[in-house]
Amino acid sequence: MNRFLFAFLTLLPTPFLSAQDAPSASTPLFDGKTLDGWHNPYEWGETTVKDGEIHLVAQRKFFLMSDREYGDYVFEGEVFLPEGKSNSGFMVRGQEGKNRVYGYQAEADPTERAWSGGLYDEGRRQWLNPLSDQPEAQKAFKKGQWNRYKIVAEGDQLQFFVNDVPTTDYHDPVDLTGRIGLQHHGEKDQLYRFRNLRVQDNGRSVWKPLFNGKDLSGWKAVGGGQWSVEDGVLVGKSPASEAKHGLLLSEKSYGDFTAKIVFRITSGNSGFYFHSQPVDQAVGIHGVQAELENSDAVGGLYETGGRGWIAKPLGYFDSFSADRQGGRKKQWAKVLAGLTPENWTTMVVSVHGDRIVTHVGDILACDIRDAKVAQQGHFALQLHGGQDMHVEIKSVELLKKQTQD
Repeated sequence: MNRFLFAFLTLLPTPFLSAQDAPSASTPLFDGKTLDGWHNPYEWGETTVKDGEIHLVAQRKFFLMSDREYGDYVFEGEVFLPEGKSNSGFMVRGQEGKNRVYGYQAEADPTERAWSGGLYDEGRRQWLNPLSDQPEAQKAFKKGQWNRYKIVAEGDQLQFFVNDVPTTDYHDPVDLTGRIGLQHHGEKDQLYRFRNLRVQDNGRSVWKPLFNGKDLSGWKAVGGGQWSVEDGVLVGKSPASEAKHGLLLSEKSYGDFTAKIVFRITSGNSGFYFHSQPVDQAVGIHGVQAELENSDAVGGLYETGGRGWIAKPLGYFDSFSADRQGGRKKQWAKVLAGLTPENWTTMVVSVHGDRIVTHVGDILACDIRDAKVAQQGHFALQLHGGQDMHVEIKSVELLKKQTQD
C-alpha cells in the first residue's frame, strides 16, 4: 500500500467527514420524475427518467450535468452499471463547453482493474489517484448491483467513498467550483442507471490575500537583505556578501492552511516557510520550507535548523504503477522549463495535521506524512544568505471559506 496517498485510511484528519456520517442538510439533486436541474451539453446521448432513476444511453461518451455549480459540498448517489463492457463515474466540480466536459471524476470501473472510487482528471491530466496500490479500496465496488458513492469536496481536498469504504483522499488546487455530472462512457446501447442523488451545499472556498499589494502590512522584515513593494509586487534582494538569511515573516501564527504563492526568481534560492519560528541565529528561522527556485528542487520540502531535506519533488513517483506515471514526467519537465526569470510560477502548499502537499503549477510535487512537523507557526519568505538574491512575489493567498475574514 502506498504510504503517501493512502495513509488516510488510518489517519483521517479531523474536520473531515467519515463515510458513516450522513449529510445533515442534504437536498435531492434529482426529483425522481423529471430532469429539472440537469442538462446535456452534448449534441448526442439519450437521457430519460424511469421508476425514479436517470437512464443514460449513447454510442459516444457524454455527461449529464447539473445546472448549478457547487464549491464545497457532500454528494451522495448510486450507480448501476450494465453487464459487459462499461465504465462510468460522477463528475466532481466538472467544467464544460460545447460537446466537452472535463475535470475531476470519481471513477466507476467494473473491470478486473477495479479502480472504482479512484480520481481521474477527465480531459486533462488523466489519473491522479488510481487504486493499483489500494487493495481494500479495490474491493469496495460490487458488480451487478447498485453502488453508493459519497463525495466530500472541501477546499482543495477531495474524498471519495464507495459503499462506505474510503477510496480517495487527495489535495488538488486546480478547480474549486464546478458542476456535478453523470457519465455514459459511450459503449453502444449500454444502459447506465443513477438514483438517490443528494447534495449538501457547504458554500465555497476562495483565495484571500495575505499581501495587500501596497506595503508590508502584516509582515516583518528580519535578518539580511531588503524587502520592498514595487508596482504591487514584493521584491526581495540581497548581495552574495550577506551571510545572514533575509526573511519576511508573517506577524500572525497559523495552524492548518492551504496557501498559494505566485513567484519568479531572477537569481538565488528562496523558500516559503510555514509552521516556523524565528531564532537569533544566522539562518533566522527554524521550520520547514517549500522550495522556491529555478531548479528541479522546486516544491520540495526542507527543514532549516533541523533535518535538512524531508522530501524531494516527485519522490513518490517510482512507487506508483506505470498507469499512474503516464505522461507525468513530461508534465513535470514542462513545469521546470517554465522556471525562468521572466515567467510567473504558482505553487500551492497545503498542510493539515501531519500531511504536507505541494503543487507546482498543476502538478503534484510532494505528498507526505510528517509526524515531526510543527502544528503551528509563522509563514516566511526567504532570501538565502551567501547568494546573490533577487526574488519577486506577486501574491500570497490563503484558501478560506467565502464568509471568513
